[in-house]
Amino acid sequence: MKWLFAVLVALNIIVFGATVAGRVAEKQKTTVAPTIPVVAEAQHELAPPMIEVGKEASGSAALDWIGESESIPVAVSEPVDDELLLAEMDKKAKEEQDQAAKEKKEQQEKAKREREQKEAQVANRNRQCTSNASITLEEDDYHRIKGLLKQWPHVASRTVEKRSSKPKAAQSQKTYRVLVPSGGDAMAQLDNLAAKGFSGTFYEGDISVGVTRSRSAAQVLISRLATAGFGGTRIDEQDDQNTSENNSLSVAKMQVMFVNIDDKNAAAIQNIVERYGKLSRGACK
Repeated sequence: MKWLFAVLVALNIIVFGATVAGRVAEKQKTTVAPTIPVVAEAQHELAPPMIEVGKEASGSAALDWIGESESIPVAVSEPVDDELLLAEMDKKAKEEQDQAAKEKKEQQEKAKREREQKEAQVANRNRQCTSNASITLEEDDYHRIKGLLKQWPHVASRTVEKRSSKPKAAQSQKTYRVLVPSGGDAMAQLDNLAAKGFSGTFYEGDISVGVTRSRSAAQVLISRLATAGFGGTRIDEQDDQNTSENNSLSVAKMQVMFVNIDDKNAAAIQNIVERYGKLSRGACK
């Protein structure tokens, strides 16, 4: 911008000098030396006084004309307009410089913000916490949601817990086991049950999908299986003997371990298993 301003100033000086030179040249053309009228010499010898009078008159007239020409004020160029033009051009150049500096500053600030944002994103990714997570679920509950947990690598191990209660008098109580035929391919049938939200275990050549304490509950389970497309279900009624010496109940559970889980995945898993327990996470790696 400095060289542009210098060029503008030089052009302005050239235009101003040309204008002043033109005016001076025009003035010099108008102020030509006065022409003294030449009076023809009279051929008559008797009229020399007339010629002298004419010469004196012409001389005085010439002197008067010169005096008048000297008294006429010479037009002087007015530099006011040129100074205003220079000031305006200087102001405009300064405004352009300020605008360019402002735009440059804004671009630098924008680039700085973008750079800081990228650095923050990289730092955030580097600080991402990954750790192992585990949860203990009932075996039936695990098989019910196993299909939803497949997207996260995990290992499931089965354990059996025994729960004892206070001794009671010997009594007989019936249990009702709901059985589904294996259909020749027990593993495929188990996968079909798991896909529909049911859990099953092998039992005497069939697949057991649950044990209830009442026949009505077993009938409800059979209705659900029929709605899901599983036919041939039946109820196996059994007597459960409880004595005062040994009144314990075995419960099968699944210990599920997830590997290298970050905060986002941990939150997604917790949303799935929140009905059955709370996900436990280890220290960040």
